[in-house]
Amino acid sequence: MWLAGCLDCGKMKPQIRIFSGLALACQFLALPVIAAEASTHKLSEWKLGKVLFGEKITKTDLKGKVVVIENWGVHCPPCIASLPHLAELDQKNRDKGLRIIGAESQGSTKEQIKPLIEKAKVEYTITAGAEGPIQVTGIPRAFVFGTDGKLVYDGQPADSAFEKAIDDALGEVKTAVVPVATVASGPLIPMRAWTNAEGHEIRAAVKKANEMNVTFQLADGREATYQLDKLSADSRQVIAAALKPKQ
Repeated sequence: MWLAGCLDCGKMKPQIRIFSGLALACQFLALPVIAAEASTHKLSEWKLGKVLFGEKITKTDLKGKVVVIENWGVHCPPCIASLPHLAELDQKNRDKGLRIIGAESQGSTKEQIKPLIEKAKVEYTITAGAEGPIQVTGIPRAFVFGTDGKLVYDGQPADSAFEKAIDDALGEVKTAVVPVATVASGPLIPMRAWTNAEGHEIRAAVKKANEMNVTFQLADGREATYQLDKLSADSRQVIAAALKPKQ
């Protein structure tokens, strides 16, 4: 009964309402921790709900990234308590290849969710739940996937093993040795229109780029560095083509 209450605290049936004052019991759930070698599950087996807040992402966008899917809920105090820490992890490691997805699992409205994530300064993607091959019987529940898409951690985000799993997986992201493509005599890509994932457009030349970031040079000479995965698919393809070695 407690497990069901944690997942549906806001819509509990009368017979389990006696547990409404025990929402904090969520933090005492003993969730399993799965080692990489013990898991056969992959990120491709999970289906994300509708994006409610943050960047819209696809499975292609997550390829080669370290991905965290955290099942949480508006009516679960331990879930709310973990939001600032997850926001900090996101801000510290996004450029290193980490992607966090907060799957709100209690069917809450955007109006209920918004003040909580604004207070915690959450900028990562929030979705209307997520479905996978592992049954989630209590929240918060976090799944960490390595760069190869394999599940490397299953447990609570407050557990020290959670952050260690992220750090270990990020160690496999090859960002430090990514060569930077640039052309000494001029821009890597001449002035043209570029669009970001939200459809906004700018005109700029590309001075340099790698597999993570691109440095735009604006018409007035100013430079601006932008995360590659925040550009539209078409813009990323143009830059990827410029990064390919010439035959």
